[in-house]
Parts: sequence; C-alpha cells; structure tokens
Amino acid sequence: MKPYSIAILVSGEINAGRNALIEDKYQRLALAFSEIGFQVDSVMYNDLLADQLATELLHYHAILVWVNPIEQGNDRRRLDALLVVLSKKGCLVSSHPETILKIGTKDILYKTRDMDLGGDVRQYSSFDEFKERFLLSAPQMRILKQYRGNGGNGVFKINTTDFKNNLIGITHATGEEGERMVTKSDFFELMKYYFNNNGMLIDQPWNANIINGMVRCYLTGAKVSGFGYQEINALYPSAGSNSIKPGKRFYF
Repeated sequence: MKPYSIAILVSGEINAGRNALIEDKYQRLALAFSEIGFQVDSVMYNDLLADQLATELLHYHAILVWVNPIEQGNDRRRLDALLVVLSKKGCLVSSHPETILKIGTKDILYKTRDMDLGGDVRQYSSFDEFKERFLLSAPQMRILKQYRGNGGNGVFKINTTDFKNNLIGITHATGEEGERMVTKSDFFELMKYYFNNNGMLIDQPWNANIINGMVRCYLTGAKVSGFGYQEINALYPSAGSNSIKPGKRFYF
C-alpha cells in the first residue's frame, strides 16, 4: 500500500535550495512523520512557482505550510488562492487560509473584545477614520497592529503622552531600533501604509505586565497542545536602551 504523502512547504528564492528535512526547525517533525510510515518531502514555495506547484502539490495527501504572511516583501495572497484550490481538490491543507482569515488575523482581537479575554480594543478600517479618531483619547501608551504580519512586523508601541507638543514616540516590535520621536504628521504618514490593499489597524492599550514575559498557547485541531514562554520580547521596556534583545522562546 502506498504511504500517505506530506509536503512541508517553505518559502525561498527559486535557487535557494532550501530543504526542510534537514533544517533545525522542521527536521524532528519530518522524522516523526517518517517513523510512523508517512512519505515526507520538502517543497519550496515562491510566487513565481505557483502555477507549477498547482499541479505538483496535487500528488500529496497533506500540505503543511510554513510561509509567513510577509515573505521577501510579498504577502500570501497568491499562495492562499493556490491552497484553497488544492483543498477543494482533496489535499489536506494546514492551516487552511479560510481558517487563518477567520481566527488568525489581528481583527480577531476586535471581534472578541466583549468576551472575558477582551478589552479596550479599537479597529480602524480606513486611514481617514484612523487619522480622525486615534488621538481623541487622553494621552497614553497604545499598541497598534497591522491586519496580518509576523515577526513583529507592523506592530508598534505608540507613546502619545507628548502629542500636544507635536511629538509621538514609536517603537517597532521588529526590534530593529528603540523608541524614536516623530511629529504627528510624520506619524500618520508612516501609518498610512498599513491601510493599503484593504488593510486596517487594531488599537489596544499598552500592557505594562509585559515585564513578566509573554505566554502563547498553541492549538492542534480543537485542543491546546502546548505553550510557549518568552521572558523578553521586542517591546520589553528597556529604559531607553537598545541593548536588551528578545530572548529565546521555551516550549512546553
């Protein structure tokens, strides 16, 4: 009997030669599947290969996708369209794009704001709305998050306590630099980008409890299958110093 086949889909340049079967992040997963009888292959994704992969990936029973929402400056629109087609043709796609768009994008924070886990969350669906409403509340620390990103890309700690003096502090969660002060006009010009292509921004209060670290829970199917703990992340208060770098994440 032919074994069930799994493609581990990772992104890269066409000639990058990536192989998920030997990369630290994936090799133990691939080995675990192989040991129980699955055929496991590494498949590299690039938007330029999408048409070719539309045929090649049909040979697999399941496709495990490890492609960030932002890769080499591209979004996942073409990949997601491909995965939807493959799913309709019988491939198991994890995670399915429709599931991600339902519960895996930042607007879920706004949709669940009235639940016990929710809070003071605001959503700006247009740049004009954002420019009109964002600075109406009393000066405070806020967090802005773009609709869909990764690695802290498009997540900002915003210090509005000095905005009456035409200064706003911005800290980007990519960890590339510390807080920088900009004028209100420059601030809005920077944020305008995140409304391109029907984008949005989600607005939350700053949580000072971040000094105790961050815990993520991970789901497999409908169950919580594990937790990740990171003591220091990119927005950890650093007393104006860039010397504090994000710490390792530990999984349980």
